[in-house]
Amino acid sequence: MKIIRSYKDHLLLNTSSIKEALKRLDVLAKDAILFVVDTNTELVGSLTDGDVRRGLINNIDINESVTKIIQKDPKRVNKIDYNISKIVEYRENNYRILPVVDENNKVINVINFRILKSYLPLDAVIMAGGRGTRLQPLTDRTPKPLLKVGNKAIMEHNVDRLALFGIDDYWFSVKYLGEKIEVFFGNGENKNLSINYVWEKEPLGTIGALSKIENFKHDYVLLTNSDILTNLNYEKFFLDFIEKEACLFV
Repeated sequence: MKIIRSYKDHLLLNTSSIKEALKRLDVLAKDAILFVVDTNTELVGSLTDGDVRRGLINNIDINESVTKIIQKDPKRVNKIDYNISKIVEYRENNYRILPVVDENNKVINVINFRILKSYLPLDAVIMAGGRGTRLQPLTDRTPKPLLKVGNKAIMEHNVDRLALFGIDDYWFSVKYLGEKIEVFFGNGENKNLSINYVWEKEPLGTIGALSKIENFKHDYVLLTNSDILTNLNYEKFFLDFIEKEACLFV
């Protein structure tokens, strides 16, 4: 089973010692790379077992600062300015783990291609406000998106599939029993996601929720129902969307 770590497990303060870095790298095991940041979480450099070995060979003391041995200016993905072709290029050139930075060079996520299939530059809007009357009485106390299929809620299947392709910015359109959905998913931090909630006072129709969102993170938006079960390859879907110059895909 693949472990989804908090991206913060890969972050190390630049005031840390090489010894502390070794301990952290040992815990990361197959994912052994650290991104060294300052107290504002701005990216300073990267560090691997190889960097430590080379430092020790050069007689750098294990209690010295990690800044003595880091790789400065590592590859990164800029959250506000990247495209799918660059992601494919990184993946095909075997860059396995990459930091994601914001406009201030602060690390806000980490891409791990051992777990993720892609890192798509889009927001996902998931419509989860319906009452689910056709499934009553199952939906009398549980919103339809939280009904289980197998061992987890149908909406969680949906979110996990999207997240597998690196989609990490979400907008949940909620109404009926929406507070239960909000409690269930929270802000998404436990899955390295950012989840925002759009509350519909009145039903807004199929794409009405889009009119209530003014601060999308990306130029592209995926709008989907909350109860979809699919094995769709979202990267291929997105590339087809780009090639055909569509305005919106649903």
